[in-house]
Amino acid sequence: MKEEKDTSFLDFLIDVVAPHCMKNYEEPEAVDLLAEVEQLDKLIPLCNENNFRRVCLYLTSNAPYAADQEDMTRFYMTAFNCFMKLEKYPDALLIAQKLQNQELINQTMNSCQD
Repeated sequence: MKEEKDTSFLDFLIDVVAPHCMKNYEEPEAVDLLAEVEQLDKLIPLCNENNFRRVCLYLTSNAPYAADQEDMTRFYMTAFNCFMKLEKYPDALLIAQKLQNQELINQTMNSCQD
């Protein structure tokens, strides 16, 4: 049986490479990297008005091809959280409906002031 090695010492590289990719319009590479190491939540602070559309489009386009339901939900939830962070409520609502999650739908509707 193959022994798995601890790669946590490489986490600092992820914290350097992902922001670098985001700053240089390489959002798919950042998403792929963070998805591979199961740290998609690190994308949310990196999303801003300039890149959130590309990031969320890439996340939602790849979600149906995820290996399992848990990974697919992780992709959609990351997109949802990016939309909520930037107050893009219609987009967040679409994701919440796609996930069929009434709590997320209520959260989105209650957050929207319009």
